[in-house]
Amino acid sequence: MNRFHAFPDKRSAFRETYRVLKHRGKFMGCCYICGESSVTDTLVSKVLVRREWFTPPFDTAAKLRRRLEKVYDLIEFHVEGSMVYFCAVKR
Repeated sequence: MNRFHAFPDKRSAFRETYRVLKHRGKFMGCCYICGESSVTDTLVSKVLVRREWFTPPFDTAAKLRRRLEKVYDLIEFHVEGSMVYFCAVKR
């Protein structure tokens, strides 16, 4: 899955992803996270949100990790700049 930062209701999007994923299924994705780069955060808020390409609220790396670890076994979680790449397995 890519672009969770575009969903207006991220909680529902994550819940639906979990619901449709089979037991021990892999959930891999990447998305924008806030708080890693003030330049990127400004670009997102001033341009991308206004164009409706990104939709707040946005997770920080720590918040996204906690969200995933509640229901998945986290195999990989890599932050690169303002993007996070992850691989998780449904328990």
